[in-house]
Amino acid sequence: MAANNAVLNRLEQKGAEADQVIEYLKQQVALLKEKAILQASLREEKKLRVENAKLKKEIEGLKQELIQAEIRNGVKQIAVPPGTTVSTASFSDDVPQPTAVASSPGSKDQIKGEDEEKKKKEKAEKKGEKKEKKQQPAAGSSDAKSVDVSHLDLRVGCIITAKKHPDADTLYVEEVDVGEASPRTVVSGLVKHVPLEQMQNRMAILLCNLKPAKMRGVISQAMVMCASSPEKVEILAPPPGAVPGDRITFEGFPGDPEKELNPKKKIWEQIQPDLRTNDQCVATYKGVPFEVKGKGVCRAETMANSGIK
Repeated sequence: MAANNAVLNRLEQKGAEADQVIEYLKQQVALLKEKAILQASLREEKKLRVENAKLKKEIEGLKQELIQAEIRNGVKQIAVPPGTTVSTASFSDDVPQPTAVASSPGSKDQIKGEDEEKKKKEKAEKKGEKKEKKQQPAAGSSDAKSVDVSHLDLRVGCIITAKKHPDADTLYVEEVDVGEASPRTVVSGLVKHVPLEQMQNRMAILLCNLKPAKMRGVISQAMVMCASSPEKVEILAPPPGAVPGDRITFEGFPGDPEKELNPKKKIWEQIQPDLRTNDQCVATYKGVPFEVKGKGVCRAETMANSGIK
């Protein structure tokens, strides 16, 4: 009987110890759960910090683009006085504590939504600026490429053959080598100014990026450049050694010519008044000679201080 009591006492003792161990384990599990929640909150906080920094950078970039667009469009910029505090609370690096994040799980999506809304607004404003720029004349746009002689594709050419136009007494129809795979057909109103025999196998300067135009039934693909006055016309001559296809350049006016001039933009009409021969018969644009690099300048035979067209 005494032995049985001893066994019962030991079992009760072991049971009590087991209860203590279970309670201890419960406490440890609770601590681990709290630690896991804290770590998750810290990870979320770090992620939000990174995303906020990224959004802040993107918005700063968009602000700079908007400022530049406004400057190009003539909008006056007003500087912020020194000492003025500009609120940046929406994009501060001071991210709310984890408890606040847990209480508003939609805040991240809200920030993204606001950023997308800002981007849409910026795009709409840019589209409006583009429409306004299209309505303004080319000279009024400060960032547009200025209209100058670099728009023109002027090349050395050789008039291989010329004949009178079958349906127009004042026009020649020429086949001209401008350095391409095949000659271009050019129609010129030079019958009254240059004898037919002087048009054969003659070097000239050609404007090659005008839109092809039909002249009395014949498509003209370029224009022969001439010194011109009401009384007289002379074909401009390239320098000795120039060959068909050589580009005419102008110092101080770099750039590649347009493939084809848009007639609606009136580019040729804006440039032509500044094309003249100087007092030495050299062809110029605003006083800068027509030049074939390394070979010399282009000139008229006798016509000084005359317009060019």
